[in-house]
Amino acid sequence: MKINSFAAAKVNLALHVRGLKSNGYHELDSLVTFANIGDIIEVRPSDELKLTIEGPFADNVPKDADNIVVKAAKFLSPDGKAHINLIKNLPVEAGLGGGSADAAATLRSLSKLWNIQIPKTPEVLGADVPICLLKETAIVQGIGEKITPISIPSNLHIVLVKPNIGLSTEEVFKNLKNKNNRKMDTFMGTKSIKVFSNHIKKLRNDLLKTSINLAPILNNIIDLLNEQTGIYYTQMSGSGTTCFGLFDDRGNAVRALSNAKLKYPEMWCKMTQLL
Repeated sequence: MKINSFAAAKVNLALHVRGLKSNGYHELDSLVTFANIGDIIEVRPSDELKLTIEGPFADNVPKDADNIVVKAAKFLSPDGKAHINLIKNLPVEAGLGGGSADAAATLRSLSKLWNIQIPKTPEVLGADVPICLLKETAIVQGIGEKITPISIPSNLHIVLVKPNIGLSTEEVFKNLKNKNNRKMDTFMGTKSIKVFSNHIKKLRNDLLKTSINLAPILNNIIDLLNEQTGIYYTQMSGSGTTCFGLFDDRGNAVRALSNAKLKYPEMWCKMTQLL
């Protein structure tokens, strides 16, 4: 018996940093969605809790109890036993929520394998785990606990470009000078490309400037994406370093991907659809 779960890449279409709480957590307003690309979690019965890792980025994640997949398993059942195989397709320190998505997928799979309900406090594993469990486009506020699902246009294509350099969330927030920014405008969702495009162009990623200071190549990537035919929104996801462009036409997205690969053959460049 093997149970698979897809750990979809989390994309922050916008991220407003609203303040710093006394416990050290940052108060955020974020517009979050998911792309049809990600890691895969496979679980099967075993007489021990065992983790194996494969895939193109397997060497970049811990293979012991420090891995968030193991932490998620122990959170669900301290004495639970299973063989967990992580197929690591997403780069690390990319701003795509890979670890949180892996933890959420592990909880989904193991809850079925062990017939255990997922507790209502998965944010102890990380602020992004609750939204990754939901895996729907949503406004996420607070420290990740306030989630309001919304609709956005379907069939949106996204081009993702990540340089070889990575940035840790901790490093970016440590260097962030202004932690009290304007809140995100109210948005109830829409299926209209025009309304959606007009709305997100007013939004920000308050970590962008700091991330560019730490990794100046990000500015070049965003400039390249902005030059592409049919592009209507570019941004950096999360704390970086993945930058992305949104297209409502697949042909334009394919051409943009080709141009990105041509300009930056050493970078991780992918095109997919939003879920």
